[in-house]
Amino acid sequence: MNDKADKNIPDDHLILWMNALESYARDWDQVFDNHPHYFTQEYWYLFVGIVSHAWQNRSLTISAACQLMKTGSARTREDRLKKAEQDGYVYKVRSESDKRITYVKPTPMLEELIRGHMERTYEEMAVAFKPYFDKE
Repeated sequence: MNDKADKNIPDDHLILWMNALESYARDWDQVFDNHPHYFTQEYWYLFVGIVSHAWQNRSLTISAACQLMKTGSARTREDRLKKAEQDGYVYKVRSESDKRITYVKPTPMLEELIRGHMERTYEEMAVAFKPYFDKE
């Protein structure tokens, strides 16, 4: 790690970055109405992964969706996925070619929520990075 004497990025730029990250986390919470079931650490990887795969036309199995989550037992991950399905954020569909395989897809509602979150926070991150890139 760099010590204070070796720092590459000025403190004021890092403060902008910290503020942008904090805003990112708050935006996530607001997207899901500060609902405790959709805490960032538990659902961010799942929801972003499901939407990202869908936008890339890549299928995501239930097992792969559960593996996207970074915390929780297998049972906890399955319960989170079930909760997201019950609340209308994702749905499951059987493979056309192999009925034993089930895929997880985002609902239009989840896609809209994630797109809004990403667009708002993308713009804020661009503002946070602008001073750093302008000096180059």
